[in-house]
Amino acid sequence: MNNQTVASPPAAGSPRQGSVATNFGLVGWIIYGVLTAHGHWVGGAIAGLGVFAVILAHEYSKDAVKLMDCVAATFFAAAATISAIAGPWIFQHYNVFMIWGIFAVVAWITLLSGRPFSLQYAREQAPPEIWEHPLFMRLNVILTAVWCGILTVNSLFGFVAYLSGRLLSFGLLIPLTVMILGFVFSARYPKRFEAQFAAAAAPARAEGAG
Repeated sequence: MNNQTVASPPAAGSPRQGSVATNFGLVGWIIYGVLTAHGHWVGGAIAGLGVFAVILAHEYSKDAVKLMDCVAATFFAAAATISAIAGPWIFQHYNVFMIWGIFAVVAWITLLSGRPFSLQYAREQAPPEIWEHPLFMRLNVILTAVWCGILTVNSLFGFVAYLSGRLLSFGLLIPLTVMILGFVFSARYPKRFEAQFAAAAAPARAEGAG
């Protein structure tokens, strides 16, 4: 079991799709997966780190650095360092499980600390008038909780892939399917609250206009 097929965690850490950083983050994980599948563990990690360094530099320039992008960059930096010094054996065996597991732990920490990571993305798409609305926080608690579940389940699939040797199915196809379902949920579920959010933002906008 020398290679681990990788289905990327939420691209650039985002539970919502559409941003340039999100799509570019996917590229980073794809490059990492392709290179490591051919045995280039250090090169794959360095390439992934390079992609997320660009993403973080862009986010820093906009004063909008994302936690999950920092996690991805940290993973790639650690993977490159460990693989170069001690060899890639730990990643050859546990790569998929570790990737999903690390993101799952971070996601759970944000949720349990009362700072769901999805807030960083939601605030870029919602008017400031509703950021402090209880419904806005509730929505993001639900979105983050769903992604906590997705990341945790996919980390378990990664462990099953290691035990069974079925890397294509449990290491890639099934986690990718679960992740796509998560994106669909994240895109559709907030629409249930559009009317309430519009009503909450209206008074503040009217006051600002006056």
